[in-house]
Amino acid sequence: MFEPKTHSLVWPIEDEQKQPIQTIQIQPITMGQHRNLSKTHKADDTKLLRACIIESTSLTETLLKQLVTPDYTSVQNQVLELINTTASQLMEDEFDNAAPALLIPIQGDDGQEKTSYKLRPPTVATTDLMDTYSNEWERTIFISSSCSGFTQAELERLSLPDWNQLQERLIDFLEQPADYFRPKTSKS
Repeated sequence: MFEPKTHSLVWPIEDEQKQPIQTIQIQPITMGQHRNLSKTHKADDTKLLRACIIESTSLTETLLKQLVTPDYTSVQNQVLELINTTASQLMEDEFDNAAPALLIPIQGDDGQEKTSYKLRPPTVATTDLMDTYSNEWERTIFISSSCSGFTQAELERLSLPDWNQLQERLIDFLEQPADYFRPKTSKS
C-alpha cells in the first residue's frame, strides 16, 4: 500500500490561524490534474511546478511562499519524483506487467474501486485507428483506453506514477519486437 511522503520542515511555518506547520504530506497528483495545470501554465515551467506542488501538498500559495528555500527544494524534489516516476518503482511487491496493480486505486465510472487492470498489446487495426487521430493527446488517450480498458475519465483519475507506468508499457508495445515480451528462460 502506498504511503504518502512526509517532509519534516527544518524551518516550520505558520498557517492563517498562526498555528505551526511542522510537516508537509506529499501525495501524487492525478494525470487529469497535471494535464489541466499544464494547459493553464503551458508557457511557464516555474508556475507549473509550483501549481503541482500546491496540488500535491495542499499548501496554499501563501504558505508555499513562507517556506525557506532549503525546505522548498526538498518538497520540490519529492514532488518531481512523484511526477516522473512509475508505479513499479514505488511498489514494494513484485510488479505484474500483464495485470498491473494500481499504486493508488481509483473509483471506476461504475462506482467500483479499481485496484488493477489487464493490459493488452494493441492490434495492427488498433494502431491504424490510433493514427487517424490528428492530435497526439487524442492518440495517447485512444491507445491507453484501448489497451487498458479504462475510459478517458478513469485515465484522468490515475495517479501520475500509475499513468507513467501505463505509458512506459504502451511505448514497449508500440516499439519492441515480440521477442522482447517472451519470458526469460534460465540456462542451466
